[in-house]
Amino acid sequence: MGEFSIFHWLVVLAIVLIFFGGRRIPEVMKGLGEGIRSFKDGMSGAANGGGAAATTVAAAVVAPGGLTAKSNKNSVALSWGAATGAASYNVKRSGTSGGPYALIASIAATSYTDEGLANGTYYYVVSSMGSTGESANSIEVSGTSA
Repeated sequence: MGEFSIFHWLVVLAIVLIFFGGRRIPEVMKGLGEGIRSFKDGMSGAANGGGAAATTVAAAVVAPGGLTAKSNKNSVALSWGAATGAASYNVKRSGTSGGPYALIASIAATSYTDEGLANGTYYYVVSSMGSTGESANSIEVSGTSA
């Protein structure tokens, strides 16, 4: 029967009685049973016990797709497709490919023009913001300000 003998189980029982006392054991076991039942319901996607309404799980917000950059004089115009679950978008810029990226705008629109840039190449990513938080970054695009 494994490595636990009856002596081991008696020691465990004694420790439980010392910590919780004889009267608290039924409460602890009830809480353990409710926790296991709740876990099983959550894993099966079932509604909460007792006829309660089913819980709604919010879908994770996804990164915007189709990010494009158009180079202009002293600016770069960005546009992207709307992302499912997004309420707004974080536009981020870096001077080097791969980041680190600095947040330059938080907007609700699906386009943004980064103006007043010095001559050079800039790298951009966009993330979506929704009720479940921030998405991963989009693919990186680059634009050159001349």
